[in-house]
Amino acid sequence: MQVEKTSDVIDVRLSHLSQLFECVDPSPFREGRLTAGAEEYFLRRVKAQPRNRPIRIVIRLPAKEMTRSPPFDVATALTGHFATSADGESKRIRESIRTWRQAALIGFVVLSVCLFLAWQISNNLPARPMTRILQESFVILGWVSVWKPIETFLYELLPPEKRRRQHLLRRLSSAEVVVGN
Repeated sequence: MQVEKTSDVIDVRLSHLSQLFECVDPSPFREGRLTAGAEEYFLRRVKAQPRNRPIRIVIRLPAKEMTRSPPFDVATALTGHFATSADGESKRIRESIRTWRQAALIGFVVLSVCLFLAWQISNNLPARPMTRILQESFVILGWVSVWKPIETFLYELLPPEKRRRQHLLRRLSSAEVVVGN
């Protein structure tokens, strides 16, 4: 696979379609499945493109690949792959947020109950070392229950990498794809 780097166009020269797709005939599915390397290559290239410009991909194939039977719509397969990937990324983001909300709700309920129990212990039991240990154990248990939801929020949901990837996939799904030799 040879690649010509121009500022506006992602120009890829292939000797055969298997360099781009895992399965050259995606029937009965309209969207082809790109190889992992090809997908990452396109994502890197579109990331380098200006955000306000449309994406244009030129796939250059030898003449024998252009006349293969049955006909294979490379442009539709390529944009279809990126559209399906963008939808999958969007679904994963929504699922992560839903799971985080459930974990946060459970964690904060457990924290509230534990802090209430710790307060009850300190106010209603005599001051002894065992009472203090029991009180602090509830406080620690409460804070541990919110540890994972807070960690998930700070390090998985806040960083924009997933949304950036989804945006890049959407841009690629609407790219103009030209197949020629």
